[in-house]
Amino acid sequence: MSLLRDLRYAGRRLRRTPAFTALVVATLALGIGANTAIFSVVDAVLLRPLPYRDVDRLVAVRHSYPSQELLAPVDAAGFARYRDEARSFGGLTAVRARWEPNLTGQGEPERLVGARVSGRFFEVLGVPAALGRTLLPDEDAPGRHQAVVLGDGLWRRLGADRGIVGRTILLDGEPHEVVGVMPPGFRDPGLRDTELWRPLALPPEEFAGGRGQEWLDLVARLRPGVGIEAARAELAAVARRARADEPGAWPPDWTIAATPLVEQTTGAIRPAVLVLLGAVGFVLLIACANVANLLLARGAGRGREVAVRVALGARRADLVRQLLAESVLLALAGGVFGVALAWAGVRALGTLAAASLPGGTPGIDARILGFALLLSLVVGIAFGLVPALQTSRVDLQEALKEGARGAVGARATHAIRRGLVVGEVALALVLLTGAGLLLKSFARLQAIDPGFDTGRLLTFTIALPASRYETEAQRVAFFDRVLGDVAALPGVRAAGAVSILPFGPGGSTNSYRVEGRPFVRGQPGPWGDFRHATPGYFRTLGIPLVKGRLLDERDRAGAPLVAVVDEETVRRWFPREEPVGRRIAFDVDSAGNPVWVEIVGVVGHVKTDGLLGEDRIQLYLPWAQTARPTLQVAVRAAGDPLALVPAVRAVVRRVDADQPLSRVSTMESMVGDSVGQRRLAATLLAGFAALAMLMACIGIYGVMSQLVAERTREIGVRVALGARRADVLRLVVGQGMTLALAGVALGLLGAFALTRLIRSQLYAVEPTDPATYVLVAALLAAVALAATLVPALRASRVDPAVALRAE
Repeated sequence: MSLLRDLRYAGRRLRRTPAFTALVVATLALGIGANTAIFSVVDAVLLRPLPYRDVDRLVAVRHSYPSQELLAPVDAAGFARYRDEARSFGGLTAVRARWEPNLTGQGEPERLVGARVSGRFFEVLGVPAALGRTLLPDEDAPGRHQAVVLGDGLWRRLGADRGIVGRTILLDGEPHEVVGVMPPGFRDPGLRDTELWRPLALPPEEFAGGRGQEWLDLVARLRPGVGIEAARAELAAVARRARADEPGAWPPDWTIAATPLVEQTTGAIRPAVLVLLGAVGFVLLIACANVANLLLARGAGRGREVAVRVALGARRADLVRQLLAESVLLALAGGVFGVALAWAGVRALGTLAAASLPGGTPGIDARILGFALLLSLVVGIAFGLVPALQTSRVDLQEALKEGARGAVGARATHAIRRGLVVGEVALALVLLTGAGLLLKSFARLQAIDPGFDTGRLLTFTIALPASRYETEAQRVAFFDRVLGDVAALPGVRAAGAVSILPFGPGGSTNSYRVEGRPFVRGQPGPWGDFRHATPGYFRTLGIPLVKGRLLDERDRAGAPLVAVVDEETVRRWFPREEPVGRRIAFDVDSAGNPVWVEIVGVVGHVKTDGLLGEDRIQLYLPWAQTARPTLQVAVRAAGDPLALVPAVRAVVRRVDADQPLSRVSTMESMVGDSVGQRRLAATLLAGFAALAMLMACIGIYGVMSQLVAERTREIGVRVALGARRADVLRLVVGQGMTLALAGVALGLLGAFALTRLIRSQLYAVEPTDPATYVLVAALLAAVALAATLVPALRASRVDPAVALRAE
């Protein structure tokens, strides 16, 4: 009952000062809202468990090449071996990501994102179907692989029909039976946008023989009582046996790595998310310091009220409880408005950063509301405790004697308020320094030359179903016609295609040998990214020809095998030789002899795996000599590239009405997405730093305004005794800048210590970059000077007669 009485009394008092209440609530809403929004991201990315049973028992299994700092997928023979020999696992499943079939017969043709999985995939993950069943182990065989499990999102797009189980849908022109639908929230461990799953169905010859192509992602479930270290030791023993069984097939340092699935999924973004969480924590601390300053200033004017209540028998504990009730009520109100701000912020984050955040989608749910409530209560006590203790500490005789001026504990109060301002400035400077380093890093990242012209490029993917385009001649005829008709469209300057576009999903990395160079099987040799390109590809992207020739119409099926390499290939393998005319081999014939390919040209090096991606060498082969069914197309536009989409769709529809376009985008968007996490971190931290600087300057302004108000009589006396306006300005500005510079000095020390935590997020910038520190300190000092000048100018205009008469 006493608590309710205190809250009612606090509410009545706060209603009498609407301006003060609104200012405090707005300040707290900003701090609590920012923290709630970022916590929703932390919850979705780091805290919310992946939608699998006992997720801490799941590990990702990959091949490790320490000398090359490479973690690679696993070959089919390795999958079979680890499944049979690793006793640490209660189950092991393989995933072949990026199965992308065309869905037809359901309206407009649509390109889907799926995965091919081995028979125990859903059993290992421990997730049953919401409708029907999951895939069965005996369906994981050639000829029995036409079963398919749908994701909840795809099921809803198909009409959310609960009777869909048992029906067939057309995927790549072939009927597939829908055997089940997964529950909402289920997602593939590797690709968050996976919409359906079908059996892996590898032919028996894939499992036979020795080392093969590494293209399978493995997920294992540890047996009960088996820890990950025991599993790693067993896998190391399996790797040693594999090297002994196939001498020379594997590098000496090759082994098998096991990583907790949660760590693999969130490890890359964890540092950035934790930095943002720390940043909003600083913002909240500054907000609390500002509110504490406001409460101290308010408490300084309540000396007579407190003294009267003490004289009437009020205990100090009663006063503290009453004052804390006001603080908690203010914090709860700030929390309510903060949740509203967080809801808007989370929606904006979901739109801006959907591709940058692994895991679930951030949202405001019961967990987040509970966090906001708890944070509000903690904040209310945190910022209200010191003002409550200070205001309740009263000398009864002195307070009643000086009640007319409202002073209570003035000297101690002023010291606390000055200390809070110094702390605010220091925290703001740490945030500003971190934001400055990230922005400078991002600017340098953006300045990296990708090796081609990214402007006005429309990109999309076309994948031909094998059931309708069985022969290479059919595929060549399709793409020749489509590329030719697209290139002839008005507003199109050039069109070309490649198996994998720069900054696009997927990759094809393999080893090769150079003619005349020693080749030792199993030892590290030349590695590179392979691309199969059409003749117009280099001109469309603006990749420069360095020497020799580009791929052209001569390079068709039956023509001599040729390749174009990049400058990085020449630098590494032909530094003092003429590369054009040399031969390299990617494969062997049935007799085990190298299949030599002649280098006919050298082009510029291109960034393919993002602006910060590894600079692997690139080799381009004529697409028409392999005619793979999937190509990623690039179209150089004269104007807005997205304006060409309807015309391009019409061209493809004329050639094949059932052929959809997928991943329609612009190259500029693809480049931007490749640095999306860094851009998001830099932008948010810069916003939080600006908010912190604003709050710190408001704190300086508030303290100096209060001090000027309290020293009006003193200033009047000084002016009456001959002090000039400049003297008054210098006095007030000096006091304000002393606080600001003390905060700057303390903040520089803090920034020097804490910015090392963001080293992994920086590119070409050191955490101790002197220019950033100097610029940030000067900026904050200048803004603090502006905040101090306003009360200083007001003080310099004090009329001594008016000031003394008021006293």
